[in-house]
Amino acid sequence: MHRGIHAAILAVLPLATAHAQSPADDIGNNPSRIEDAIAAGRFSLELRPRYNRIEESDKPDLTRGGTVRAVAGWRSAPFEGFRASIEAIHTDTFAKEFNDNPALGSDYPLLPDPRYTGLNQAYVDYEGESLGARAGRQVVRLYNGRWVSDNDFRQIPQLFDGISARYGLPAGAELAGAYLDRQRTTSGDLRPLRLMLLNASWNPRPGHALAAYAVFHDQAQNGAFTGFADNSYKVAGARAEGAFAMRRGLQLPYTLEAARQRPYSGGDARIHASYWRAGAGVGGPAWTLRYDEERKGSNGGQFGLQMPLTDFYAFNGWTLHFFNTPRQGLRDRWLTGRYSIGDFTLYAEGHRFRSDYGNIDFGREVDTGITYAWGEHLVARLQHARYDPGAGTPDPAIRKLWLTVSLAF
Repeated sequence: MHRGIHAAILAVLPLATAHAQSPADDIGNNPSRIEDAIAAGRFSLELRPRYNRIEESDKPDLTRGGTVRAVAGWRSAPFEGFRASIEAIHTDTFAKEFNDNPALGSDYPLLPDPRYTGLNQAYVDYEGESLGARAGRQVVRLYNGRWVSDNDFRQIPQLFDGISARYGLPAGAELAGAYLDRQRTTSGDLRPLRLMLLNASWNPRPGHALAAYAVFHDQAQNGAFTGFADNSYKVAGARAEGAFAMRRGLQLPYTLEAARQRPYSGGDARIHASYWRAGAGVGGPAWTLRYDEERKGSNGGQFGLQMPLTDFYAFNGWTLHFFNTPRQGLRDRWLTGRYSIGDFTLYAEGHRFRSDYGNIDFGREVDTGITYAWGEHLVARLQHARYDPGAGTPDPAIRKLWLTVSLAF
C-alpha cells in the first residue's frame, strides 16, 4: 500500500509545470533568471540558549546546566514557483551537570539535549496556483502536532526526509499527503522509517476547520514505548476546531478530535486503542480560559495508545512524565489560563491524570510560565513544571525549571 501512496504523491508533482507560467510571473514578482533568484536569497540566524534545572525524587543528583542551539540558514528568492532552502545547526552544552544520553544509566535526571553539528532543514519548495510541494529534509506537523511534529522544544528538532504535497480545492478545501523515509531524531540520530500521511481539510466558514487524516507508520522495534517486537501502527481520525465570535471581542474556542490506532505492516496485534479529545473555553484579545479532556485508550491493560512522533511538550504536562503512555492508557483533564499585558504573557495549566483502564490515580501536574517578547527578534521565557504522583504509585515527584532566550534575525 505504501508504494501506491508514494506513487500517487509523486504523480502530482509534474502538475507543477502546468502552473509555472502564472499571471504573477508576467508582472515581474519573481526574478527572471536562476542567478538572480540566488543573488536575491536571504540569510537567517537563530540563537537559543537555555538554562535547565531538574529534580526527580528517585535520582540522588540535581540536573542543572545550559544547552544552546545555533541555526544558520539561507533561502533563495522564488523562480518559476520554485525556491530552495538550507540550514546548518550546532547544539552544545555549558556548565554541564547532567546526563544527556538516554542509553546510559545515571544518578542525574535525563536532559536529552546532546552536542550535535550537522545539516538541519534542506529542501526545495514549489508554490503554484493550487499545488504546493516540498522535497528534502523538512519539518512535518500534522495539524496541532499531536500525531506528527518537529518537537521543537528540544534543541535538536525532529525532522523528516521525504516529499510532501498539498492541493487546494474550491470552497476552502485542501488535500495533502506525505511520504517520508528517514527521521532525524531529537538526539541527532538518523533512522530509517516509512511514514505516510494523508489528510483532507475544509473551512466551512471563517474561523472553523474540519479535517480527516490517516497516519501509516511502519517502524522497526521501539522498545522504549511498548517493548513489542514490532510497533508499526496506522491511525484514522477526524477533528473539528475553531472559535465562535461573540460580542465585545469575546471568542468561544473549541476542539473536538477522535481517532483509532491499529497494527500495520506486521505490527503487534495488541496495538488496538482509541483516542479522543474535547475542549472549549472563552477568551478575549489578551486572555483565554479553557478546559480540555483527552483520553489515550488502553487495550484491556495490555497496550496504551502511543504517539512516538508527537509534540511531547504541548500535551500531558511539561515534565514529560508521560513520554510513554502507560499500558493502562491515560486520561488527562486540564485547565488552561493565559493573560497578556504589554510585552508579557502569563500562562498556566493544571492537569489531573488517571488511567483509562483500572481507574489508577496517576497524579497531577501544574505548569506555569511567563514570556517576554521584545520586537520581532527576542523572546525570553521562564517556565516551571511540578508533577506529584498519585498515592500508591511508584512514580517520582518531578520539578523542572527552564529559562530560554531566543534571538532570531
